[in-house]
Order: sequence, then structure tokens, then C-alpha cells
Amino acid sequence: MNVAARVVIVAVGALLIVLGFGAIALVRGEAQPQPDPSPAPTPVERTLLLQVLDREGYALGNVVIGIEPPGEPQTSTFLEVPSSLLVPVGDDSVTLGETPDQTDTLAAVDGLRSALRLRIDAGLTLDRLAFAGLVDSVDGIWVKLPAPVVIPGEEPGEIRRLPAGWIKMDGVTAAEYAVVRVPGESDTDRMVRFTKVLDLVLTQLPVGEERIRQLLTSLGSLAPSTVPTEELIPFFLQMSSDIRFDRTEYAVLPVDLIRGGVRPASVPAPEAEDLLQRLFPDAREPAGM
Repeated sequence: MNVAARVVIVAVGALLIVLGFGAIALVRGEAQPQPDPSPAPTPVERTLLLQVLDREGYALGNVVIGIEPPGEPQTSTFLEVPSSLLVPVGDDSVTLGETPDQTDTLAAVDGLRSALRLRIDAGLTLDRLAFAGLVDSVDGIWVKLPAPVVIPGEEPGEIRRLPAGWIKMDGVTAAEYAVVRVPGESDTDRMVRFTKVLDLVLTQLPVGEERIRQLLTSLGSLAPSTVPTEELIPFFLQMSSDIRFDRTEYAVLPVDLIRGGVRPASVPAPEAEDLLQRLFPDAREPAGM
């Protein structure tokens, strides 16, 4: 056998070896397919419980705000919750208005979740002066009063009379007006009034993450939150935008009163279930949780 023939035989043999290894790798690859990348989590509606306190530290203003996830028809949902609603705290039950007095900083968030089977992602409690600071940060608000209203004055025992018609309210005035108990006014009317004041403030919030961050930070210890400030910024930016562009829905949680008086108590009415399911379909929790 000459040299040329040997070279050909060696080349062919090498080629066969390479092809053989390639076939083995192909078979192994087919036998052990690579897993697909994990699908991205589906965005869900985010919920915030915002509470505003009166002079006595009672949360007379309570609203659950839902923000739709990106890509959805954008809407902010405002569910006004009576301060009289009983929520579980430890081995006892207290009204939602009393939760700021509890040692457990998550009392309102966890209690409302248990009472309504509604996931609450964040909680923010505004002291009366913190809410006043929020109003002053937007240079006050204009409110049209259908009738004269009496609110507490600056000094103990002092009262102020607000005339009917358009009036520009500074922070302290707006904070008192938002949660004052007007004689003869129903709880529903009071909650609607509170939300109206809140809307007027949110509409005028500054645009931009940094300015919202500075505003929330300036409220300090008078505005305790269950989450870091950074997690609240998207809520306030989206709420303000949706109110400006009329992308909002409002409702009042229906309740059945079980105790009257200055500090009434109530439980969710039967029709509350359907309302919650419609407003917060992504934030409902299964029964028994």
C-alpha cells in the first residue's frame, strides 16, 4: 500500500470518529432536553390601606386603594371602609378605627386581611398633622361646602365655623374637615367626604419619583408605614395620575351595625362578598386563610 492510500485511509477513519462522537452527543442531547426558562410571574393588583387619624388618634378615615398591574386597563380603586368594622387582633377583636392604638404595627393590615379575605400589600397611617402636612405640600385645596360646618379650633374647646360655598383650606383645616363628625351625617356621607378631600390632595401631588420620595420622607414619624418609602412611591404616582385622568372607581364597604354609640361596631354585610370580588379579583384570598 503506497503512502497516498494510507493518508486517505487515516483521513477517512478520523472523519468517522468525529461523526461518531457527534451522533453520541446528539442522542444524549435528545435524551436530556434542556428545561425551558421559568415563565415570568404574572403581575397582580397591588393594594394599600391608607388611614387618617382624628385628634384622639382614632382612624376615622380608612380606604383600601387598589392599583392595576402594568398592561391592564389602568384604574385606581378606592374602597372606603367604615372605622366601625370589627377586625381580629390577637385573641380579641377591635374596630378598624382602634387599630392605630395597638402595639402590633400590622394590626390594621392583618386584621383587615382576615376580616375581608383581602390581601393588603402595604399600610400607611397618617396622623392628623401628617395629613395636614400633605395638604400644605400642595398649597392647600379648594372645597365647596354645601352647608356651614363646625370643626375643632386650634386650642382645646375652641371651635371654628366654616361658611357654605367655596373655601380654600390649609392643611390643619382640611385635616379636621376630612374626619370631623357632622351631626346628622351618616357614616357613608362622612366617608365620601373624606375620600373627596383625599382626592383633591392626590390630584395636586408633584410629578416625579424624587419629589414624591421627598414628600413622603418629610412626613417622618407622623406617617408610619408597614413597608419602606420606596414601595409607597409607585402607589402615589399612579393614584395621582389616575385621578387626574378620571381612571378611578369608588365604593363603600357595606356593613351591618351590631353596636351603636360614639364608637360603633359593625361586621361585613352579606353583599360585601360580591363587591370585594368585583373590585379586587386578584387580591382575594381563599376562605379559611
